[in-house]
Amino acid sequence: MKINEIKTPNDILTFMNDNIEYGWLDIYNNEHIKTMKDFRKIYRTSSTDEVLEHKIGTCIEQVYLMHVLLDNINVQNKMFCTRIYEGKDFNDLEADEHMHCFVLYYLNDKVYQIEHPDWERIGIYEFNSEEIAIKEINQYYVEMSEGKSRPVTEFFEVKPGLSFKNFNEYINSLDEKILKKH
Repeated sequence: MKINEIKTPNDILTFMNDNIEYGWLDIYNNEHIKTMKDFRKIYRTSSTDEVLEHKIGTCIEQVYLMHVLLDNINVQNKMFCTRIYEGKDFNDLEADEHMHCFVLYYLNDKVYQIEHPDWERIGIYEFNSEEIAIKEINQYYVEMSEGKSRPVTEFFEVKPGLSFKNFNEYINSLDEKILKKH
């Protein structure tokens, strides 16, 4: 399927399956496919054009691409990030990554998740509400991280060239804005 043929969320999943695999570009523009080795050291976020050109993306880039594709077909959607909280002073470059981004879309009074970056859960999942969707998706990743608490944060953009630490700081800054409002 080609990008200009996308008309529905199901088409987006088909497009992702046909064209994008899990991987990332590093600060030297080298491709890393289905590996997280040195991720914290040399990862950088890619633009949607780079994702389409290289046909790879982490959950961060894949969710942003699906967000753009949903916007292009006028389907309301939101992007979220679930992670084990890491503050600004966290700098263990050998630590595992405990972050997953996901997109929800809203159609016919239902909430759906398109999951593509987590290759064990590829599909479209239906929920009765945004609250239930976030709770159930987050619970899955809590269990994957051996019960560790995980905040979920809505995010709005993915700027190209951010390191993992920079992207995490962006997500933390959104939490801080929410806390300041209350």
